[in-house]
Amino acid sequence: MKKPHCPQFLKYLLGSFLLAPAITLAQESDQEKGISLETCELVVPGTPLSAMAECGWLEVAENPAEPEGKKISIRVARVPATGRTSEPDPLIFFAGGPGQAATETWPIVAGALRKLNENRDILLIDQRGTGQSNPLRCPQVDLEEMLAFDWDDLAQTTRECLDSLDGDTRFYTTTIAMQDFDKVRAALGYENINLFGVSYGTRAAQVYLRLFPDRVRTMVLDSVVPQTLALGTDHAENLDHALYRVLEACDEDSDCHEAFPGTAQKLSEVIEKLDETPVEVMVIHPTTGKPHELTFDREVMASSLRFLTYSSNTQAMLPLLVYEAATVNYFERLASQMLIAATGLQQSIAQGMELSVVCSEDFPFFPDDSDNSQYLMGDLMMQASRIQCGIWPVDPVPAGFHEPVRSDIPVLLLSGELDPVTPPRYAEQLLPWFPNSMHLVAPGQGHSVTGRGCLGKLVSEFVITGSMEELDTACIEQMQLTPYFISLTGPKP
Repeated sequence: MKKPHCPQFLKYLLGSFLLAPAITLAQESDQEKGISLETCELVVPGTPLSAMAECGWLEVAENPAEPEGKKISIRVARVPATGRTSEPDPLIFFAGGPGQAATETWPIVAGALRKLNENRDILLIDQRGTGQSNPLRCPQVDLEEMLAFDWDDLAQTTRECLDSLDGDTRFYTTTIAMQDFDKVRAALGYENINLFGVSYGTRAAQVYLRLFPDRVRTMVLDSVVPQTLALGTDHAENLDHALYRVLEACDEDSDCHEAFPGTAQKLSEVIEKLDETPVEVMVIHPTTGKPHELTFDREVMASSLRFLTYSSNTQAMLPLLVYEAATVNYFERLASQMLIAATGLQQSIAQGMELSVVCSEDFPFFPDDSDNSQYLMGDLMMQASRIQCGIWPVDPVPAGFHEPVRSDIPVLLLSGELDPVTPPRYAEQLLPWFPNSMHLVAPGQGHSVTGRGCLGKLVSEFVITGSMEELDTACIEQMQLTPYFISLTGPKP
């Protein structure tokens, strides 16, 4: 019997190089002028979060080198300034993933940047292959099928996804997408813009800055991806570093230590046990409520813990969940968290676009001799990428793609101290290339920190003034780890 296993599912959670002519950065001969915008509602999939905007479309060539060839429509949304006056330079938001859509992600951070939106438009562009911009979405797989997957199935499901897509996957990369973004800027009549990227969106923002340096007034990068990085090569190490710091900090907290002593050591013991004997658990489907059997092994443990480590709110649950797994062999809650996260990602990530980016921009630069066996996640990311990128059609990235981007514009860099995917050291690598920059590290925080504490206020002030000279960053010192859950009801009163 095939072991119940779900590598494609895990690939969402964790997230051959075909030689071909390089992409030519060609401009379309007949530039679209203007975009008709109508009132619309932006919704975060699977949540009640929404925001009002004005939406429209811009038609572009799928292959920039063939402007008269196949066209695709780029979804555009503008959140108009709410005040009586509006500055001429909007803020463009670059979503993460890769594979998330700006129009589906903006409502999550909109509240934190309300002050900025008073006198500036917010411009949202679903990057080609995401959202409503000719999305490259793989067919959704039922939970029963996901739990029956094995590594041998990953190649088949990847081919099935590729065959289902209405698009040439070679043309859904960051470099080409940033040409779309500039066409939208021009069509809406903006001369200069401010860039705000989160996670993978920080790469997109840097690529835009490289291509169109004279258009950018300021740039904010939250959870920084250095241009020199092949994203995914450090994921296993970064997860362990953040995860064990959270668990070790439990021993420094009197209430947490009393309730869950030595959770870091207990996690190591649990991993060893799972390597020897995986555990059969019964989990409840997050939407149907039906029970399903799942083999809980090291890989499921890694994916469960990885997304619990993204946010300080869920980091607060880690000692409790690890302790009950270690002491009473109870894994159901961890498994349920994994399924909830995976179900949400299926809704928000365009997996085909994600593969187009990863397989062209990252995978060719993965080291051949990597060995991450000492880490919880091991080589899961690289193993899945080798299978999928061996199938996915891509073109080489432009020469110099991974070279650092240099600029003298004002740049604000944000990091979470306990970010399991883009740690503060990534942002530090950019400082020499952005001499007019400041790096703020949010104590006790995880991935994507603009919405935490006073950081949204600082981002707004930075963009409004175009300078970090007057920023009062003392408020950051008040940030800290979210109090640990001592029981399922929350922290100790």
